[in-house]
Amino acid sequence: MSRAYRIEVKECLRTTLKGEDRVSTRLELLDLLPRDQMASLLADELAHRGFVPTNPTQPHGPLARAREDGLVVEIDPRSGEVVVRLERERETELEGGKIGITDTDLGKRGELDLTRKLRADLLKELEETARKQSSQLQREVTDQLERELGDLRIELDQVVNRVTVEALKRKAAAMGRIKEISENPDAGAVTIVLEV
Repeated sequence: MSRAYRIEVKECLRTTLKGEDRVSTRLELLDLLPRDQMASLLADELAHRGFVPTNPTQPHGPLARAREDGLVVEIDPRSGEVVVRLERERETELEGGKIGITDTDLGKRGELDLTRKLRADLLKELEETARKQSSQLQREVTDQLERELGDLRIELDQVVNRVTVEALKRKAAAMGRIKEISENPDAGAVTIVLEV
Protein backbone atom coordinates (compact mmCIF):
# COMPACT_ATOMS: atom_id res chain seq x y z
CA MET A 1 0.00 0.00 0.00
CA SER A 2 1.45 3.35 -1.00
CA ARG A 3 1.51 6.35 1.24
CA ALA A 4 2.13 9.99 0.41
CA TYR A 5 4.56 11.98 2.50
CA ARG A 6 6.06 15.44 2.49
CA ILE A 7 9.61 16.39 1.74
CA GLU A 8 10.85 19.77 2.83
CA VAL A 9 14.07 21.41 1.67
CA LYS A 10 15.62 24.59 2.98
CA GLU A 11 18.40 26.64 1.43
CA CYS A 12 20.38 29.70 2.34
CA LEU A 13 22.04 31.86 -0.32
CA ARG A 14 24.76 34.23 0.82
CA THR A 15 25.96 36.68 -1.77
CA THR A 16 27.50 40.10 -2.20
CA LEU A 17 25.37 42.51 -4.19
CA LYS A 18 27.25 45.17 -6.15
CA GLY A 19 26.02 48.38 -7.66
CA GLU A 20 28.12 50.89 -9.54
CA ASP A 21 27.72 53.79 -11.91
CA ARG A 22 30.07 56.34 -13.41
CA VAL A 23 30.02 59.58 -15.33
CA SER A 24 32.87 61.26 -17.14
CA THR A 25 33.35 64.78 -18.44
CA ARG A 26 36.14 67.22 -19.14
CA LEU A 27 36.98 70.50 -17.43
CA GLU A 28 37.01 73.43 -19.83
CA LEU A 29 40.11 75.43 -18.96
CA LEU A 30 41.29 78.33 -21.09
CA ASP A 31 44.82 78.00 -22.44
CA LEU A 32 46.06 81.15 -20.72
CA LEU A 33 49.41 79.60 -19.81
CA PRO A 34 51.38 76.65 -21.18
CA ARG A 35 49.63 73.32 -20.58
CA ASP A 36 52.04 72.13 -17.85
CA GLN A 37 51.54 75.37 -15.89
CA MET A 38 47.74 75.13 -16.19
CA ALA A 39 47.94 71.49 -15.04
CA SER A 40 50.06 72.54 -12.07
CA LEU A 41 47.57 75.27 -11.08
CA LEU A 42 44.70 72.79 -11.36
CA ALA A 43 46.56 70.17 -9.32
CA ASP A 44 47.30 72.75 -6.60
CA GLU A 45 43.65 73.82 -6.39
CA LEU A 46 42.47 70.20 -6.28
CA ALA A 47 45.00 69.36 -3.54
CA HIS A 48 43.67 72.33 -1.58
CA ARG A 49 40.22 70.69 -1.83
CA GLY A 50 41.36 67.31 -0.50
CA PHE A 51 42.35 65.50 -3.69
CA VAL A 52 45.39 63.21 -3.46
CA PRO A 53 47.47 61.47 -6.15
CA THR A 54 45.98 58.15 -7.23
CA ASN A 55 49.52 56.81 -7.57
CA PRO A 56 52.00 58.37 -5.11
CA THR A 57 54.91 57.39 -7.38
CA GLN A 58 53.43 59.63 -10.11
CA PRO A 59 52.88 63.00 -8.41
CA HIS A 60 51.85 64.65 -11.70
CA GLY A 61 49.23 62.01 -12.50
CA PRO A 62 45.51 61.90 -11.75
CA LEU A 63 44.20 63.11 -8.39
CA ALA A 64 41.25 61.58 -6.57
CA ARG A 65 39.04 62.18 -3.60
CA ALA A 66 37.07 59.31 -2.10
CA ARG A 67 34.30 59.35 0.45
CA GLU A 68 33.25 56.63 2.84
CA ASP A 69 29.96 56.14 0.98
CA GLY A 70 31.85 54.94 -2.10
CA LEU A 71 31.81 58.15 -4.17
CA VAL A 72 35.13 58.70 -5.95
CA VAL A 73 36.01 61.76 -8.02
CA GLU A 74 39.14 61.40 -10.14
CA ILE A 75 40.61 64.27 -12.17
CA ASP A 76 43.59 64.24 -14.49
CA PRO A 77 45.07 67.77 -14.30
CA ARG A 78 46.90 67.39 -17.63
CA SER A 79 43.85 66.48 -19.72
CA GLY A 80 41.10 67.90 -17.50
CA GLU A 81 39.27 64.57 -17.65
CA VAL A 82 36.89 64.03 -14.73
CA VAL A 83 35.53 60.61 -13.78
CA VAL A 84 32.94 60.35 -11.03
CA ARG A 85 32.00 56.89 -9.87
CA LEU A 86 29.95 55.45 -7.09
CA GLU A 87 30.33 51.87 -5.97
CA ARG A 88 28.44 50.09 -3.28
CA GLU A 89 28.43 46.55 -1.96
CA ARG A 90 25.89 44.90 0.27
CA GLU A 91 26.10 41.47 1.86
CA THR A 92 22.83 39.60 1.79
CA GLU A 93 21.60 36.30 3.09
CA LEU A 94 18.44 34.88 1.57
CA GLU A 95 16.66 31.90 3.06
CA GLY A 96 13.76 29.89 1.80
CA GLY A 97 12.07 26.56 1.83
CA LYS A 98 9.96 24.36 -0.43
CA ILE A 99 7.69 21.46 0.31
CA GLY A 100 6.84 18.65 -2.07
CA ILE A 101 4.81 15.47 -1.81
CA THR A 102 6.03 12.08 -2.97
CA ASP A 103 4.75 8.55 -2.69
CA THR A 104 6.31 5.51 -1.07
CA ASP A 105 5.76 3.60 -4.34
CA LEU A 106 8.38 5.84 -5.99
CA GLY A 107 10.96 4.64 -3.50
CA LYS A 108 14.23 6.25 -2.59
CA ARG A 109 14.83 7.27 -6.23
CA GLY A 110 11.57 9.25 -6.30
CA GLU A 111 12.47 10.93 -3.02
CA LEU A 112 15.93 11.91 -4.35
CA ASP A 113 14.50 13.22 -7.63
CA LEU A 114 11.90 15.33 -5.81
CA THR A 115 14.49 16.66 -3.36
CA ARG A 116 16.79 17.69 -6.24
CA LYS A 117 13.93 19.35 -8.09
CA LEU A 118 12.73 21.21 -4.99
CA ARG A 119 16.28 22.34 -4.22
CA ALA A 120 16.92 23.48 -7.82
CA ASP A 121 13.61 25.39 -7.95
CA LEU A 122 14.32 27.00 -4.58
CA LEU A 123 17.82 28.08 -5.62
CA LYS A 124 16.40 29.61 -8.82
CA GLU A 125 13.89 31.58 -6.74
CA LEU A 126 16.58 32.76 -4.31
CA GLU A 127 18.86 33.77 -7.20
CA GLU A 128 16.01 35.69 -8.83
CA THR A 129 15.37 37.49 -5.53
CA ALA A 130 19.10 38.32 -5.34
CA ARG A 131 18.99 39.67 -8.93
CA LYS A 132 16.04 41.89 -8.03
CA GLN A 133 17.85 43.18 -4.95
CA SER A 134 20.95 43.81 -7.07
CA SER A 135 18.86 45.79 -9.58
CA GLN A 136 17.37 47.81 -6.72
CA LEU A 137 20.85 48.55 -5.37
CA GLN A 138 21.93 49.63 -8.87
CA ARG A 139 18.97 52.05 -9.07
CA GLU A 140 19.87 53.46 -5.65
CA VAL A 141 23.49 53.99 -6.75
CA THR A 142 22.42 55.72 -9.98
CA ASP A 143 19.96 57.96 -8.13
CA GLN A 144 22.57 58.95 -5.55
CA LEU A 145 25.15 59.67 -8.25
CA GLU A 146 22.69 61.96 -10.02
CA ARG A 147 22.06 63.85 -6.77
CA GLU A 148 25.79 64.17 -6.07
CA LEU A 149 26.54 65.54 -9.54
CA GLY A 150 24.70 68.80 -8.81
CA ASP A 151 26.97 69.67 -5.88
CA LEU A 152 30.02 68.46 -7.75
CA ARG A 153 29.29 70.68 -10.76
CA ILE A 154 29.22 73.70 -8.46
CA GLU A 155 32.54 72.72 -6.90
CA LEU A 156 34.18 72.02 -10.27
CA ASP A 157 32.99 75.39 -11.59
CA GLN A 158 34.63 77.02 -8.56
CA VAL A 159 37.85 75.09 -9.24
CA VAL A 160 37.89 76.21 -12.88
CA ASN A 161 37.24 79.83 -11.82
CA ARG A 162 40.05 79.79 -9.24
CA VAL A 163 42.51 78.28 -11.72
CA THR A 164 41.49 80.78 -14.41
CA VAL A 165 41.91 83.74 -12.04
CA GLU A 166 45.34 82.54 -10.94
CA ALA A 167 46.38 81.99 -14.57
CA LEU A 168 45.17 85.49 -15.48
CA LYS A 169 47.20 86.98 -12.65
CA ARG A 170 50.34 85.18 -13.80
CA LYS A 171 49.75 86.12 -17.44
CA ALA A 172 49.19 89.76 -16.46
CA ALA A 173 52.36 89.77 -14.35
CA ALA A 174 54.29 88.53 -17.38
CA MET A 175 52.89 91.38 -19.50
CA GLY A 176 53.73 94.25 -17.17
CA ARG A 177 53.53 95.58 -13.63
CA ILE A 178 50.22 94.89 -11.90
CA LYS A 179 48.90 98.09 -10.37
CA GLU A 180 45.65 96.75 -8.99
CA ILE A 181 43.66 93.52 -8.72
CA SER A 182 40.07 93.37 -7.58
CA GLU A 183 38.12 90.15 -7.33
CA ASN A 184 34.43 89.48 -6.93
CA PRO A 185 34.27 85.76 -6.05
CA ASP A 186 30.47 85.77 -5.97
CA ALA A 187 30.27 86.97 -9.57
CA GLY A 188 33.39 85.09 -10.61
CA ALA A 189 34.93 88.32 -11.88
CA VAL A 190 38.44 89.66 -11.61
CA THR A 191 39.75 93.04 -12.74
CA ILE A 192 43.47 93.51 -13.28
CA VAL A 193 44.97 96.93 -13.96
CA LEU A 194 48.40 96.79 -15.62
CA GLU A 195 51.14 99.27 -16.25
CA VAL A 196 52.83 98.26 -19.47
